[in-house]
Amino acid sequence: MNRIQNSINSTKAHIKKSLADGKITQSKLGALSKSLDMELLEYVRFQEIKSLAVADGTISLEEGMTIYAAMGETLDTFNGQPAHVKVTLTKFFAELLEKKLKTA
Repeated sequence: MNRIQNSINSTKAHIKKSLADGKITQSKLGALSKSLDMELLEYVRFQEIKSLAVADGTISLEEGMTIYAAMGETLDTFNGQPAHVKVTLTKFFAELLEKKLKTA
């Protein structure tokens, strides 16, 4: 079971339903997506924390590879992802940072 891919799929379905129901507009979704663009240092830090999460067993290698594939080899790849991917990965990044702070 790949929790990251499941979450991406779930977020995509939720956004699609919210658009169809008129709860959000395409314009607001675009603004949200843009607001989730990362700076280079955030991107590098997320890749580092993701690798540590794989190493310590917090996430599986498959989940780590899913994140790596979605983030790509450059910052532009992540920033070019659709909103549902950015939302999911940003939320996961926040969870990993929170866990790291609690154990520090």
